[in-house]
Amino acid sequence: MTDEMSTKPTMETLLARMNEWGASITSELVEIKKGYAELRQDVEGLHKGLDELRSGQDELRKGLEELRKGQDEIRADMNTGLYRVKLKIQGLNDTFLEMQSDIRALNLLFQKLEAESSAPK
Repeated sequence: MTDEMSTKPTMETLLARMNEWGASITSELVEIKKGYAELRQDVEGLHKGLDELRSGQDELRKGLEELRKGQDEIRADMNTGLYRVKLKIQGLNDTFLEMQSDIRALNLLFQKLEAESSAPK
């Protein structure tokens, strides 16, 4: 009986300690589960944000394609317009050269007339 009396308080103390540990582990497990649930929600939020980011990126790509298409159209229009301006400048240059040639011919005629009028008769 003395054995039983000396081990009974030790056993009760041990059981009490084990119960404390169990309660502590249970509360930590509850906290871990809460943290896991919060982490899961955060990850879901990140997935949603990533989906929104991808959607925005797709919209940007579409906008960029439209800008490039518009640039190509503007480039084509400008090239056409510049070609027309070039043709007009060439036409004006040709007209100017013809006028210079006519002026030279008139100067030659004028010099001939002056020479004939100042020559003794």
